[in-house]
Amino acid sequence: MRLSRSLVVDASVALKWVVTEPGSVEAATLLDEMAAGEVALLAPEHLVGEVANGLRKRVAQKVLTVEDACAALEAITHLELTFVGGAGRWFRCLPASLEWGITAYDALYVLLARDFDAVLVTADERLHTAATGQPVRLLAR
Repeated sequence: MRLSRSLVVDASVALKWVVTEPGSVEAATLLDEMAAGEVALLAPEHLVGEVANGLRKRVAQKVLTVEDACAALEAITHLELTFVGGAGRWFRCLPASLEWGITAYDALYVLLARDFDAVLVTADERLHTAATGQPVRLLAR
């Protein structure tokens, strides 16, 4: 089957692949679509670091054990995501983040989507709202 589209995923979606929480079923659908060859899933290289931070928070909240968090992080690294370097985007993310009122690393996701004529899928409602007019879609729940 020919790929019909590319999607960029952020850490809020990736966390739902390894931690059961609202939106996990919908996030898993993206992996199913990737496995079926219907979609390519792209992410900036810093996604793994952001996922690690999200897992750290869940350990601190006693939602996960350290062992479970480490296993979840390893699982993320084995997914067949296309990780894209961002050297050129780093210099554009600062002005973009200021314009959109988001963090610089969130701006990298949006810029990646724009650069690849893709749509960013996020579970972060604040990012979705702030990036109005950009190629950003909220993960359906």
